[in-house]
Amino acid sequence: MKNLILKEPRPLLLSALSGIVLVLIFPRFDVEVLAWFAFIPLFSAIEGQTPQRAALFGFITGMVFYAWGLSWVNNTLINYGGLPQIVSFMVLGLLAAYLSFYTALFCYLIRRVCKENSGLLFLFAPVLWTALEYIRSTHAEYGFSWLGLGYSQFKSLPVIQMAEITGVYGVSWLIMLVNVGLFLAWRSWKERPNMGVRFLSVTMLVLAFWLGYGSLALNRVTQGPSLTVGLIQGNVEQALKWNPVYQKVVMAKYRDLTLKAVESKPQLIVWPETATPFFYSQHPAGTEFVNDLARQTATAILFGSPYKVSKDGNTTHYNSAYLVTEAGVAQNRYDKMHLVPFGEFVPFRKVLFFVEKMVEMIGNFGRGEKATVFDVAGHKAGVSICYEMIFPDLIRQAVKNGADFLVNITNDAWFGNSAASYQHMSMGALRAVENRVPIVRAANTGVSGTITANGALKDETELFVEAAQITKITPRQSGLTFYSAYGDVFSWLCLLATGLLAFTARKNIKGI
Repeated sequence: MKNLILKEPRPLLLSALSGIVLVLIFPRFDVEVLAWFAFIPLFSAIEGQTPQRAALFGFITGMVFYAWGLSWVNNTLINYGGLPQIVSFMVLGLLAAYLSFYTALFCYLIRRVCKENSGLLFLFAPVLWTALEYIRSTHAEYGFSWLGLGYSQFKSLPVIQMAEITGVYGVSWLIMLVNVGLFLAWRSWKERPNMGVRFLSVTMLVLAFWLGYGSLALNRVTQGPSLTVGLIQGNVEQALKWNPVYQKVVMAKYRDLTLKAVESKPQLIVWPETATPFFYSQHPAGTEFVNDLARQTATAILFGSPYKVSKDGNTTHYNSAYLVTEAGVAQNRYDKMHLVPFGEFVPFRKVLFFVEKMVEMIGNFGRGEKATVFDVAGHKAGVSICYEMIFPDLIRQAVKNGADFLVNITNDAWFGNSAASYQHMSMGALRAVENRVPIVRAANTGVSGTITANGALKDETELFVEAAQITKITPRQSGLTFYSAYGDVFSWLCLLATGLLAFTARKNIKGI
């Protein structure tokens, strides 16, 4: 490595530069326009390199990007996981290295398959990146969609509207297409200007079509009855939440904030994930407290509370959401289906034997099996809990089951005052567009707020403040989007195209 640095500092610096720029396109920096150029330094770094060297430069880009972009993991593991700083940095390093493997593989395959064939590179890079991002994001247990390229454009509403067909992965494909198109146009301009014009023209044509579609989608008028929702942000300290001494204090806080919210006559009140410091339906006094509050306010309350089942001497806990109707009756329960690594289970337990999950007060967590839909004021609500909002295919299940708006309840206190809460909220914009449904979000410490069906964020709260935020949404009136109905067809086509193009390259097509 030392000899490589001395002999070839330029590719290393270019690789690191791409990693830095990638960090800047996400919250809290939000310089999303840089996404369209972020990979040009990396493409320059791997040009003419062997596949192995290209993989190294890709790994460097990934390590800079993910280690910095996910640096909030340290706060979580140190303050709530109880890990020493050095061990926490090791865990962050392992996570960054795992994610960087995909960037390294991307660069390796580009050099292995495309060599000096510019035309093949233009076609191959976007589908390859999308295929790899899809693979690393969708594993049933270890999938991790965080910092997916498409999420960087959550504020660029015309760009993300196509997600109703392609999902977020289509936006990632477009960003990579523009990057490689600009790189090839720039590289070809001096020696083969005609070829440079072709690459630039096709790139701009695709981008123009994409933005045109997005502009038309934004001009669609959504009409229908509105629903007023009160979002309760309790700002309960993590250390006090499960302390029996503070149980009455916590519930009094939610009662007072709820009474404040009902002055605006909402049809639904939403409390955050695990808002109740007891097991609703299994704690008589606490259960009656919530039921009586719903009756008193004549308003349905949707909230998070743990649930447990004991069988054959073993107890399984669930991270759940309940809806209590305005009559004070529990309508249904949703059990979280995708658990949080380190928060609700420890991945690779044999290797990370020294790590304990952060939710200490609860034993083994079970996984829910269905996307429960709740009836609210003549509408149907689908619920996701915390981390689940980053998984496109999971969220669309509730919409397929009839939900015309979505509720996300979360406790982002684990993240501290970091970029993570903003990154988490931003991903909801793509979920809203994919399914064309509004999303309301109640977070213990923030960010709470609303995402319209077009992906626009509104009525957002500040971090670490109490809030009784009133918001209005227009539940879905139309049918299912292509993405809601059929899922990740675009991503599967990218997987197929990746294989076909790699196979084609075996015929040793000469560079264009």
